[in-house]
Amino acid sequence: MKTLRITICTYAVVLLASLGFTTVAKAGSSDFTGIFAAVSASVNGIEVDGTYTDNDAERSRGQTGGFIPVGSYELGVNVPLGPVFFVTLGGHATPGSATLAYGEDNDTQNGNGNIRLKVSDAHTWYIAPSVSVWDNSAIYVKYGKTGANLTEHDKTNTAGQMATHDKLLGDTYAVGTITQASNGLFIKTEAGATQFNQFIITGIGPDDATKGVATGKAEGNPLLAYGRVSIGFKF
Repeated sequence: MKTLRITICTYAVVLLASLGFTTVAKAGSSDFTGIFAAVSASVNGIEVDGTYTDNDAERSRGQTGGFIPVGSYELGVNVPLGPVFFVTLGGHATPGSATLAYGEDNDTQNGNGNIRLKVSDAHTWYIAPSVSVWDNSAIYVKYGKTGANLTEHDKTNTAGQMATHDKLLGDTYAVGTITQASNGLFIKTEAGATQFNQFIITGIGPDDATKGVATGKAEGNPLLAYGRVSIGFKF
């Protein structure tokens, strides 16, 4: 994540430097001004690293990861702030869900593991400072707040108990490009990552014989990296 932030900061310097090339580049923020809608396809690499504590208080490290292709949609508005500079305010939603194995006896490839984590309905609200570098092209950096629902199912619990954590929340950092056609259509390419907050799930595992309740606990730190291509229309 530190490397990603350094890369984005470097990209931001390039954006600011680009402001000095208005005449040469023949750029214009007015080309991008307006409300837009887009659909996108992305490949997401997710990693969850943490610990699993069973009913006997034995701790073990758990890790899982995988690549998940998803489709999503986006709505936003581009607001001009100068001849070449504009800012995008928008929201991005990914309906659907992905499930990962986690915990002891983890085998991601075959979908095994004591715990199944289901992440669903991810959404991001973001701001993206942008610079128009040519008549129909722009580059941008993005910062957003991302949320998603997280549910867990413990395979070892014969009663099928579900434990839930209300939300995964995280910070999203990204860089990207926009190519705008004269008829309103545009294409965006974007690469970024989201560092989610640590989750803690309690009450998992088989019921404890002495306490009468499950006492297992899972903790994890999810990190998501992605590449996305979007096609949209500016109204």
